Amino acid sequence: MFYALALVCDDYFVPSLEKLCERLQLSEDVAGATFMAAGSSAPELFTSVIGVFITKGDVGVGTIVGSAVFNILCIIGVCGIFAVQTIRLSCWPLLRDSLYYTLSISALIVVRNSLIQPIITHILGSTIGLQTQLKWLLAWPLCLLLYFTVPNCSTPRWDNWFMLSFFASTLWIAGFSYIMVWMVTVIGFTLGIPDVIMGITFLAAGTSVPDCMASLIVARQGMGDMAVSNSIGSNVFDILVGLGLPWALKTLAINYGSDIKLNSKGLIFSVGLLLASVFMTVLGVHLNKWTLDKRLGFACLFFYSVFLCFSCLIEYNIFTFVNLPTCRDD
Repeated sequence: MFYALALVCDDYFVPSLEKLCERLQLSEDVAGATFMAAGSSAPELFTSVIGVFITKGDVGVGTIVGSAVFNILCIIGVCGIFAVQTIRLSCWPLLRDSLYYTLSISALIVVRNSLIQPIITHILGSTIGLQTQLKWLLAWPLCLLLYFTVPNCSTPRWDNWFMLSFFASTLWIAGFSYIMVWMVTVIGFTLGIPDVIMGITFLAAGTSVPDCMASLIVARQGMGDMAVSNSIGSNVFDILVGLGLPWALKTLAINYGSDIKLNSKGLIFSVGLLLASVFMTVLGVHLNKWTLDKRLGFACLFFYSVFLCFSCLIEYNIFTFVNLPTCRDD
C-alpha cells in the first residue's frame, strides 16, 4: 500500500496538481501551501476519518501528529539531500506558513483536555538492471489498474482532463489508505503495539508518501518555496481539517453532544515535540543562510529520528505512565 500510494501520486496526482496551479496562475509558495498541501494530505484525512468512525482508536490522531513531524523534518530533509542542487528559500513564505502552523498546534493543545485524553518512506531514485525490472514486475498490476481508471494529464491526449485526474487519483488514495490503516491496526493489535505508536511511525510515513513525493519532485525542479510550503501547509491541513472534520462530524452530525475519547495521554508530549520541531526547522533554515542543501537535510533527518525515539519511549511508559496495558483475547 505504501508503494501504491507512491505510484498513484507520482504518475497521476502530482501532475494534476501542477496543471491545476498553472491554470490558476498561482505563485509556487501559494500553490504548495494550498492545493498541493490539501491534496497530498488526503491519506491523513482519510486515516483520521477511519480512526474516528471505524477503528475507534488513537491511530488517526497518532498518524496526524506523526505525519506532521514527518512532513516538517523528514520531507524537508529528503528534499535537501536529493534535490541535486542547493536551493534558495524565501523568508516570507516560511515564516508565514510556520506562524499559521504554530497557531494550529496551539489550538490542538488548547482542546487537549476535552478531545485528547489520553521509517518506512519511499524515496525517488534511479536503479538499473535486475532491480527499476523487479520494480516493474511488482508494480505492473497497479500500473494497469491506474492506467484504465485515471487519465494521465501529463500526456498530450489527456492534458485538459487534469481535474478528473485529480479527483480520480484522490479516490484511489482514499482506497489505498483504508486498506493500509486496516492492515496496520490488525498488525498493531496482534503484536501488542499501541495504536499511537503505529500511527506515529508506520502510518505517518506511509500516509506522507504523497507529501514527500510532491515536495521532492518540485524541489528537484528548483522550486524550494513550493516544496517547503507544501510540507508545512500539509501540517496545517492535517491538524485543522484532518482532525477537525471527523471530530465535528462525530460530535455534531452523527452523535450530537458526544465526546472524542482517546486512550493515550502521551500524545500531549508528542504534540509538544511537534511544536518544537517548527522552531528547530525555522532556526535551522536561518542558521543555514536560507538555503536548502544536504547539510540541512541530514540535520532534519537527525531531529526526526530523535522525535521517533522519544515518542515511542513515552508511549511505552518509560518516562511516565501514559498507557494502560494492551488487552488481549484468549
